[in-house]
Amino acid sequence: MGEQELPREYRATWGRVGPVLLVLGLKTALMLFITWVEDFPLWVKQLATAAVLLLDIVVVACVPRSGTFVDRAGIRVRGFFRLRRLAWSEIEDIRVQSMRGSAPDDDPPTVIAYAYRSTGRRVLLVHLNDQHLESPLHVEREVEVLRAAWAELRDPSAAPHAVPHASSS
Repeated sequence: MGEQELPREYRATWGRVGPVLLVLGLKTALMLFITWVEDFPLWVKQLATAAVLLLDIVVVACVPRSGTFVDRAGIRVRGFFRLRRLAWSEIEDIRVQSMRGSAPDDDPPTVIAYAYRSTGRRVLLVHLNDQHLESPLHVEREVEVLRAAWAELRDPSAAPHAVPHASSS
């Protein structure tokens, strides 16, 4: 287990993204209908239409691209607007964290994963959670694969240090 298990990628599943995009499309249609039916000046209608469609295009373009990508060079975490690259030598730890205390009707993930930089700052491993994998056990197994790859690919002279739990980036 380890380096031979690479590359790996963790993306949003269409089972979770599809309904969100459907609701977004319905809300867009409703907003545009209301905007064009009401008695607004033409420039307001055009501006509202452009703004709503631009936001929808950004969401539709960015959601499928977001994710965590792991290969021999390190970990890349792509969010909506930002790509973070973590070389194996920059990483001090990779951990699973339980998310307790979330509101039950929000449907948040119960288990997420972080990579900790040598500075102590943590980076959320996007879509490496129990919502996009089958269960919290699968998240823990995936993190063990990443930890094994990290142990093989990091600088051999670098010994892991204790990383504080409360840091964030």
